[in-house]
Amino acid sequence: MKHTLESIAKLAGVSRGTVSRIVNGESGVKQASRERVLRIIEETGYYPNSQARSLAGGRTNNIGVVFFGNQSNMLTHHLFYEVLQGIQSSSAANDYDLLLFANRSENDREYWKRIGDKGKVDGLIIMGERIEETYLSYYRSKQIPYVLIGKRIFEELPLICVTSDYRAGAYEAAMHLINRGRRTIAYLQGIQGAYHESERLAGYREALEAAGIGFDRRLLLEGNADEAQAFKAMEGLLQSGISVDGVFAGNDLMAFGAMDALRRHGRDIPGDVSVVGFDDVQAAAYHKPALTTVRQDKLRLGKEAISLLLEAMNGSLGLEQSKDVIIECDFVVRESS
Repeated sequence: MKHTLESIAKLAGVSRGTVSRIVNGESGVKQASRERVLRIIEETGYYPNSQARSLAGGRTNNIGVVFFGNQSNMLTHHLFYEVLQGIQSSSAANDYDLLLFANRSENDREYWKRIGDKGKVDGLIIMGERIEETYLSYYRSKQIPYVLIGKRIFEELPLICVTSDYRAGAYEAAMHLINRGRRTIAYLQGIQGAYHESERLAGYREALEAAGIGFDRRLLLEGNADEAQAFKAMEGLLQSGISVDGVFAGNDLMAFGAMDALRRHGRDIPGDVSVVGFDDVQAAAYHKPALTTVRQDKLRLGKEAISLLLEAMNGSLGLEQSKDVIIECDFVVRESS
């Protein structure tokens, strides 16, 4: 027998409306009735039709994952697929499907707006370097709950964010180099102006200050979160005649570029120069030499984002509330330091 809301209601001795509210996760139902209906649903194997639920309660049982990045090949981004795995596992455990919204061509400038207009999702997980306040304000006007992965600060807009503890991670990385006797430590920074980059730079500078080492602006290199640009920046520093015995890169890709430049200039790693990265991408452990790095818990970032979004969707977190969840990083020592 194929069960319906009506047949479940009859078996449970409640109204069809009560079953509908329980299926849609709404409040206003007695606990005893809720437990009885849920037990019968489990026993019968009833699975509510998602289209019918959408028409009845305005729900789609879809969560949108939006990536506003600097590059079109976002699916190869060194963090995205691991964070996405955390999002997927937690969304599936809560009976939600995922819809992926990614970068479009520069000619399609209204794509971000159509995400809010289509009505295909109950909430959004948003990440990437090119998130704009205009986008978020529009989704808010559409009453679409959302959570940002990576901290953003927009003065007029309350935000729910989940982010790594970049400052503490950077402090530990720089202090690790200092404790190994390194005193001229170059810092390869990523995308200027981004919250995570400001936090990493602050952690680096705090470690120098704690050790009584002055900040030398000549050792602040522009890597723009890119391996090739990091190579050029490190090569330029070496060609200038400035000596370094340590390098801290704001991500692992920049660390790879820096190590390539150091080797080409005859520097031994870690004998002459110790190198530390940030992120712990999968390639870090297999690089030659294996890269010492700060590990972001990327799976947990995704899982926490879903947990926060569920709170926002069920009303536990209101649209006018702000909340930050900061996840600690781990430090992984390998051959490069």
